[in-house]
Amino acid sequence: MALRRAFAVLGAVALMMAMPVPSFGQDYPPPQDPRPDPRMDPNQGQPQRQGQNQNQSQGQERRKLSKDELASYDAMNVLVNSVIAGKTPAPADVKLTFRNHYLKSNNNLYVPYSVDVEPGKLTTAPVVMYIRVISKDPTAAAAAAAKAKANARGGDASYAFEDVYFLAQPPTQVDRAMELPAGDYDVYVAMAERPKDKKAQATAKSVVLTHTLNVPSTGTALTTSAVILAKGIEQAAGALTAQQQLEQPYTISGYKITPRFSAAIPKAEELVFVFFIYNEGVTPAGKPDLDVDYMFYRAAEDKPFSKLATTSFNATTLPGEFDIAKGHQVFVGQGIPLTTFTPGDYKLEIKITDKTNSSTATRNMPFSVTP
Repeated sequence: MALRRAFAVLGAVALMMAMPVPSFGQDYPPPQDPRPDPRMDPNQGQPQRQGQNQNQSQGQERRKLSKDELASYDAMNVLVNSVIAGKTPAPADVKLTFRNHYLKSNNNLYVPYSVDVEPGKLTTAPVVMYIRVISKDPTAAAAAAAKAKANARGGDASYAFEDVYFLAQPPTQVDRAMELPAGDYDVYVAMAERPKDKKAQATAKSVVLTHTLNVPSTGTALTTSAVILAKGIEQAAGALTAQQQLEQPYTISGYKITPRFSAAIPKAEELVFVFFIYNEGVTPAGKPDLDVDYMFYRAAEDKPFSKLATTSFNATTLPGEFDIAKGHQVFVGQGIPLTTFTPGDYKLEIKITDKTNSSTATRNMPFSVTP
């Protein structure tokens, strides 16, 4: 069995939109503090700092949109409102694919996401991407639908999230993030060419994608964040500006994670993944006492064919300054070479044991090894 390559964290990480959330582990250097992202305040037509609910927007630093940006924002609102109200079918000049992960923030769930854009379909710049998130709670959904039907521009406090982005070149992938409470949501992602040439505007391409989000609750029992399967993980070059953090939402705990959304991995590469542990118990020293075990199964078998050595997170392995009471989190990462794996389907079982109270949490990660 190939030996694993372990990662971990030493330091504070502002993983979430609003407040720093320190995390710790083994072997990683200290991470930086990502800054909050700009978010659109639809009632003012100006961005506010992302990660705030609409009713928290007062007093936030804002950047006024230019005349052209505001016109583009208004046009995207008209487009999405018309689709939601059933006045026009959703345009589909280009295929969009939405993928995301869930990580715990101070107040809600941090949702980094990636929108893949069908190559070669968008050819004219600039391109505008607009995102609106509406809760499926009947009251909020009805209020948002009524607003969309009655108001061409839109912009309503019942939206769980709204933002707009201006892209200088036709994209093939756009990475961004949002923050949401646990619950079920409809996400509307609209993208359109917005050429300044009036002749080109007549043939400008657009698309509206509707995607369902089921944002989980992290509750109070031992649990984890989403397990992020990665193509690679590398140390970030330095502290990010607000704009850089907006464009690099998978820069977490001082490392730039390149997410892998396909579970098919060439055997010449590594199985790389990261996750956070939440709601663990605490010892009198203010430390957790956790064991993490990794067991590999072939897809058609019930018994593991290999088990890695247990990784422990406790007073002897964590930094002296680690303190759960201060909001520190355990961030786990592994890189496991696949050169000894025969091509085929597998499952990795991750089992976390909290030795302070004997509770356990298990995550299963199916993957395939390709030649």
